[in-house]
Amino acid sequence: MNAQLTDNRLGQIELAAIAGICFLLLDAFFYQLVLGELPCAFCNLIRVCLMLLGSGLLLNRVFGINPWNYVLSAFGALIGSLLSLLFMFAKAPAWTKPTGSAIFGLHMYTWTFMVFTAAIMFCLIMAVLYARRDTQVSEPASLAARPKAHGLIIGVFVALVAANLVSAFLQNGFDHFMAGGQQHYRMLYDGDVMKP
Repeated sequence: MNAQLTDNRLGQIELAAIAGICFLLLDAFFYQLVLGELPCAFCNLIRVCLMLLGSGLLLNRVFGINPWNYVLSAFGALIGSLLSLLFMFAKAPAWTKPTGSAIFGLHMYTWTFMVFTAAIMFCLIMAVLYARRDTQVSEPASLAARPKAHGLIIGVFVALVAANLVSAFLQNGFDHFMAGGQQHYRMLYDGDVMKP
């Protein structure tokens, strides 16, 4: 009973974390689609790391809690944190121009550095909380025991992963990720310079 209660609480925390990742991906799409700021190579790679972070948590929600899923999430967060830090260093010199719009005075790569660093700690804490239990792998919660938002949040996350893959393909085609300043989607561009 106590283990089941702990699993339910951990599941609610993980579901909230997946919802937060969905919010970040939706925010990135807002800047991309509404404000017209196409993601650069760093931005696309940071999005991949957000998807890796969410994938480990998603596996826990669908197949039951497993410590290796936290390793996958922590790996995505670590790579994302390092990429964001590298992006911050690339924009640190006074002669460089910041990329993208600022949100509350900080650019997206600064925010993602803080989010990924916090996510590493989150994954470690969740793994420690789970390790205090006796079992290796817990069974997924029954459909009745899952929160009502469970399916919605997971569905939104999966849809955002698919949308990011389509977006990256439309932007870069079969070529490598392009550097910043890209003005159009390569796969939709017909050479007309008047089109965005």
